[in-house]
Amino acid sequence: MKYHQKKTIILQILDKLPNKLGYSIYHSLQKKSFNEIETKVNSNFQSLKKIESILNESNIELKNQKIIEIGSGWVPIMPILIKLKFMVSKIITYDINKHYSNKRIKLTLKHFKKTNFKTRKCNNLNLPNFIDYHPKKNIINASIEKDIKLIYSRFVLEHVTPIDIENMHKKFYNELNNDIKILHLISPSDHRAYSDKTLSLYDFLKYSKKEWNRIQTKFDYHNRLRLPEYIAIFENSGFKITHIEYDTVDKNSDKYLKYKELKLHPDYHKFSEKEILAGSICVLLEK
Repeated sequence: MKYHQKKTIILQILDKLPNKLGYSIYHSLQKKSFNEIETKVNSNFQSLKKIESILNESNIELKNQKIIEIGSGWVPIMPILIKLKFMVSKIITYDINKHYSNKRIKLTLKHFKKTNFKTRKCNNLNLPNFIDYHPKKNIINASIEKDIKLIYSRFVLEHVTPIDIENMHKKFYNELNNDIKILHLISPSDHRAYSDKTLSLYDFLKYSKKEWNRIQTKFDYHNRLRLPEYIAIFENSGFKITHIEYDTVDKNSDKYLKYKELKLHPDYHKFSEKEILAGSICVLLEK
């Protein structure tokens, strides 16, 4: 049995347990990865460089501004990096789960110990005082401040249902000031392939919607949206796309050869090869 198949079985078992028990075991299984804080910081730093490049190109200044993060994840690395780089005044972060813990926060702050951040209690956690943490909260249902300068997400939208992506962007368009900017980094590839190199990064496109829903769980949900579908959602919500970039695939690469071996489900026949293969999408939206 391949690694991704074993992992799927474990997650499917956890998915059937009561939420509290399932998430408790899931958190325990994730603990090992948090010992590798340097790797996580380096990965986030690469994303920070991409964010900086796009903001600079668009002449967007964040100093002393309030911004929103969609998807807090497990550790507050990206908010800290953004604070250090752009000197924002406040970062308000939302997540439908609660993954932060004082132990993981302490580990993160230890890495950034030279910065000497002042901390305060927020949801019973000792967070840097510029972070407002809102766990177990869908931003669609949140009351958000109108004078937010930027909303950003890092590898989050692929884990959000298409209807929620549409609804949140309609909310942003209707409720926030006209100078709001939204920046998303999106990973539209099959995430199982990151830990199991036998898989193609597009393997999940061979399944029907019903088949894929039998495989995935609430712990590893992926909407499988392709580039034109994201574009349509953003534009239908009223936003203009002022910057977009994405990775292409070398046709001599192993990645491409694995893709060519797949039999795509008919649901994906409407897309061109370029649209199917577009990866690491970066998109900036404006009113």
